[in-house]
Amino acid sequence: MHRKPTIFKPLGQSFDQSLAIIANANKPTSSSFTARPFLKWVGGKRSILPELVKRLPETYGKYHEPFLGGGALYFNIQPKSASISDVNFHLIITFKVVKENVDQLIFNLKLHAKNHSKEYYLKARERLFTEEDPIHIAGLFIYLNKTCYNGLYRVNKSGGFNVPMGSYKNPAILDEENLRYASQVLQNTTIKQHDFLHEKITKGDFYYIDPPYHQAYSGYSGQGFAEREHRSLADFCHKIHKKGAFFMLSNSNTEFVRELFKAYNKEKVLASRSVNCKGNGREKQHELIIRNYG
Repeated sequence: MHRKPTIFKPLGQSFDQSLAIIANANKPTSSSFTARPFLKWVGGKRSILPELVKRLPETYGKYHEPFLGGGALYFNIQPKSASISDVNFHLIITFKVVKENVDQLIFNLKLHAKNHSKEYYLKARERLFTEEDPIHIAGLFIYLNKTCYNGLYRVNKSGGFNVPMGSYKNPAILDEENLRYASQVLQNTTIKQHDFLHEKITKGDFYYIDPPYHQAYSGYSGQGFAEREHRSLADFCHKIHKKGAFFMLSNSNTEFVRELFKAYNKEKVLASRSVNCKGNGREKQHELIIRNYG
């Protein structure tokens, strides 16, 4: 039996009245604004975006990103037609809510920001895995992402979110303007929760692939991403190549990865790791950009 989702109501006005106020709030007006990722994510690509952008194919059909995370490259290039996906249920629910219900999400985040405390955080952490309403799931997910230690999304083997609260004085829980721009960008995008192997391969399309790195953090879903999965990913890339599509892959600069992709163009770039659970993992490190085109 499904329990009725909890509706958060501010004092002095109804939920519908509050949404009406939000719906009439100032909307983004500048067409030149580039939406930024609205989530912090381990392994995010903001530090090497120029390196990725200059290596995009000159022309391609649809944009695909089967390891979405924060979606830094997606938001930077704002493709006219795209398919984005990830195995992380809460992440995909959140992206769908930003696309389809951004006004209600903003209202929900304002309440989280107002009530933020250590006690509130701990209760929110528990509620993330019992909540059924998509808007509340998305609100909790963003709230926890902005207030947890180092922006680290980590689940244990049973799938529970177990990151302690960070020591931020004024965490930026809500960036209303950016959420509205992100919602605009997402309108022409298909959003799905599935494994990368379920991503359709179409001739002429482009696939940006940013998996959990080899010999690096992989606690995004509780399932792990070991060498077996990296071999499956290499097979997936081979299929993309044989189909006549384009792929660009980011991964660790290890002998194992170089051997898996020995037939393709490999380049080393320096990347910062500013969001990491280990302090010594925040230094710049060489990683690989691998492509099946020049």
